Amino acid sequence: MPRGDNPNSRANLIPITKRTKKEQRELCSKAGKASGRARAFNKTIRESVAELCTPDALEAIVKRLIQMAEHGNLKAIMLLLDILGESPRYQLQKDMLELKRRELKLREQGW
Repeated sequence: MPRGDNPNSRANLIPITKRTKKEQRELCSKAGKASGRARAFNKTIRESVAELCTPDALEAIVKRLIQMAEHGNLKAIMLLLDILGESPRYQLQKDMLELKRRELKLREQGW
């Protein structure tokens, strides 16, 4: 996305559908490679954290996170909800899945 409020910054953007097949292929290849690098980097970070965090350290982190949430730290609250699987995002996903299941069931019954 363009940065700033300059209207000319949007004018320079060309949608992928307006590009040639060769340009589309090159951009998709570039994006795929960047995505692979990002996944590899994130995997390395996760593995490093898993190696360095002892059960005692994790317990201390969770206790501190709970204290921060109790004192009204909104980011701590959201993180705890994410960890518990109770965040609004997860609830919305659960609700959407339930609606799709109901829709499929109705379709099977001929509605």
